[in-house]
Amino acid sequence: MLAMYMSLIEECDKEKFERLYYTYNKMMFEIANYILCNVSLADETVQDCMLKLAKSITELPNIPSESAKALIISMVKNKARNNLKAEHYDKVEPMDENQIPDTVMSDISSALRYKELIEMVNTLEQQYREVLVMRLVNGLSVNEISEKLDLPYRTVETRIFRARKKLKDRLKEMYDE
Repeated sequence: MLAMYMSLIEECDKEKFERLYYTYNKMMFEIANYILCNVSLADETVQDCMLKLAKSITELPNIPSESAKALIISMVKNKARNNLKAEHYDKVEPMDENQIPDTVMSDISSALRYKELIEMVNTLEQQYREVLVMRLVNGLSVNEISEKLDLPYRTVETRIFRARKKLKDRLKEMYDE
């Protein structure tokens, strides 16, 4: 792959690009794979970034340097997030607004990083957050939650449903931006 990029570069910049490639290629892949959780998409993201870097190698700061590293990290993160959004939009199918399948939570966790999901759950009102954590994190049944919280079964069901709906609405807002 390096040879392909080198063919796009002026002779005087080939050494600079080669240093860039060997210094940052692995880091770029790790960042992209961390965001995308998909090796082939991560590889595609790195290739796109490398191509863009090859075309603008003369404008880049010295390699290696903190400013070059920051620029490359920012570029990979943005490209990976764009690819993640594009991948998400390709998989979205129309759904009845009142019907939220149980698989929504698994889809959320695969599309978002764990930290982002936890932050989103933590923004829920306490009554919703509590039942959702007990159900999804602790793996308790609705009956067990009902007994532990001394709430009616239907109340627990309703709170879980509403918590999922709130998360779904927030995700919809996030991806519609």
